[in-house]
Amino acid sequence: TEGDGKQRKTKAGKEAENEAWQQILAEDGIIEGGDDEDGDAVDDTGELSQLTGKPTPQDVILCAVPVCAPYSVLSQYKYRVKLTPGAVKRGKASKQCVEMFLHSENDKKKSDDVGTKRDNDLIKLVNENEWVQAIIGDVRITSAGASKVAKKQKGNKGKSK
Repeated sequence: TEGDGKQRKTKAGKEAENEAWQQILAEDGIIEGGDDEDGDAVDDTGELSQLTGKPTPQDVILCAVPVCAPYSVLSQYKYRVKLTPGAVKRGKASKQCVEMFLHSENDKKKSDDVGTKRDNDLIKLVNENEWVQAIIGDVRITSAGASKVAKKQKGNKGKSK
């Protein structure tokens, strides 16, 4: 449109931008070659196979990603909580989940484990906003140790006043 100051891209501009993206994807190894026309499909299965919910000690962990999924899907995940409809807001629920992950019973047994320390560091690196966005609204956390964390948070709230 003329009135808002934005100009539409020409066909040549769109093709040049598409070629630039194809070249970038080819350099990153996501697609084969940047020049052939059949290479439009992006192969991201290699990236997906690197994601795991239960890392082994031999795995190199780059980052932690909070996800919300049916509990049966998460049964093999190392760190998981069960969220059911309730009265706890997303922000408070996310903080409780992080506390549970950082102070779980399994970690106390394996406090010397280097992998566990690395896991805790990666959990701490996840932005609070990412946790909040991954959780559904108004929940109740039903998982082993959830009541202890809730009581601890209430106790800390009372001491700070």
